[in-house]
Amino acid sequence: MTRPASWAAHAAGWMGCACALWSACAVGAALEVNPVRLTLSGAQPVAALTVRNAGTQPAGLHLQVMAWTQSDAADHYVATRELLATPPIFTLAPGAVQTVRVGLRRAVDAERELAYRLYLQEIPDVVGASDTGVRIALRLGVPVFVLPRGPAAPLLGWSAKQDGGAILLDAHNTGKAHARIVELKLLSVSQTIAEATAAYVLPGQSWRWRLPVSRTPAAGTQLRVSARTDAGDVNADLALE
Repeated sequence: MTRPASWAAHAAGWMGCACALWSACAVGAALEVNPVRLTLSGAQPVAALTVRNAGTQPAGLHLQVMAWTQSDAADHYVATRELLATPPIFTLAPGAVQTVRVGLRRAVDAERELAYRLYLQEIPDVVGASDTGVRIALRLGVPVFVLPRGPAAPLLGWSAKQDGGAILLDAHNTGKAHARIVELKLLSVSQTIAEATAAYVLPGQSWRWRLPVSRTPAAGTQLRVSARTDAGDVNADLALE
């Protein structure tokens, strides 16, 4: 069962706080979102998520949909009307639950998966103040993927090169769907020499990790990538450049 994403409440000042890949972040209310990802398709153009206020203060939320792309190992977002999220603005009393529906407003791509993020932005005027009179609001993005008409799967290739006291590890996704890498290790002679943080790699894009190492292996050293993804485990051998 998918666990809801939880926003813990402790406040320190009004600021936007983007939380990548569902890391915990302090906010003005304790909010839970479930599921943490949505998938749409031509056969299922509408999906729903629930938002629950588990805190003791009312919470107001504003929704925004952004098209999601990647380049130069960075995420990029642009406002779009290709998805519709309703209701666009709502307030949750303590203990209340709101169903948010997300619908597709464009044709699915013939070959490649499309990626978006649905942002839930707390409205500062509704966020309760703390004893010190300061308050905080959160902006959190839910990944939304739109399947293509044809079959689609990720296909990862890997490369690694020296970079001072670190190794630059690149994942290249030449497939037609995203890869969600939730655990990644770089090994040399069966010994883990570095571990990487979680990441998405969108179709046709690459992602890069800079992995500090205590001792940089020589060029040509055989390395192994061991990764756990939402499409299954990945093990790949490569030579350090």
